[in-house]
Amino acid sequence: MTKPIILDCDPGNDDALGILVAAGHKALDLKAVTTGAGHLAGDRTAQNGAIAVAVTGRKDVPVSAGATGPLVRERLIAGILDQASALDPERPDLEAVLLDPRHSSDLIAEMVLSGAAATVVTTGPLTNLAMALRRNPGLAEGIGRIVSLGGAWGLGNKTAAAEWNVLCDPEAAAIVFGAGIPLTLLPIDVGPQAIITDRLIADAEAIGGKVGLFAAELLRSLNATFRPGVFGPGAMPLNDPVASLVAAEPSLARTVPARVEVELAGKFTYGRTVIDFAGRSGPPNAEITVELDGEGIHAAFIAALKRLASRPYRTGEEV
Repeated sequence: MTKPIILDCDPGNDDALGILVAAGHKALDLKAVTTGAGHLAGDRTAQNGAIAVAVTGRKDVPVSAGATGPLVRERLIAGILDQASALDPERPDLEAVLLDPRHSSDLIAEMVLSGAAATVVTTGPLTNLAMALRRNPGLAEGIGRIVSLGGAWGLGNKTAAAEWNVLCDPEAAAIVFGAGIPLTLLPIDVGPQAIITDRLIADAEAIGGKVGLFAAELLRSLNATFRPGVFGPGAMPLNDPVASLVAAEPSLARTVPARVEVELAGKFTYGRTVIDFAGRSGPPNAEITVELDGEGIHAAFIAALKRLASRPYRTGEEV
């Protein structure tokens, strides 16, 4: 039996890879792709989501545009973009599905409240999901689990204290983390355990066709924008597709319960995720990923791409 999911994202090259994985993994049934501002402005992330879904061939999957900025602050701008390839530049040469007219927050609510999907995978700012929760009393009870890529127990990757997805909208993250929904968090601290290697790129390219060549282009583009830091990873983490893979195969991640809060008042720590593994600040509200099976993630990633490239899909298909 496949797991119906909603993928809320901000494509972005790694988000586009996450869409391919979510559409191709044998354990997942991708019900909707919802997008918001983050990696790029909201109109661009929606268009990029529409391109990625067109590559999958899943014309039954609605793609919607959502939040164009955070709940209460000005929108941040991504610092480094690859303007020569993949989805950072505009790509009118690539086919795109038509966008669904519904706002992403409304599409999330409709999917959950109708029973079409109970798992929400997030790989961008949490604005759409926070808006959906605020607008729809009772929505939290319909969500069985959130699998979210974001936050850090150590250093941030946008500021010294804060990780990008959370810093883009800390107030939204605080709403989602405090909603009482079962939450699996994939912080950036574990990203280096599943990196983009030359072998991974070669394996994706060897699949060939629209899916394999597009995936390889996205992977190469991500590597082109990687800038190592003093304490950062030595190579580009795979990042966003890992969230979809962990939603499909929870055994790929080892998690421990912890309390997660978002700093909303600090001058230098605004947007930091304060992760308390010792239970000193309250009961756990999340399962925090502390270890990834890097080899297993690479294998699952390529398997999902191969399956997507080699066969047509039917909604709710069992394998």
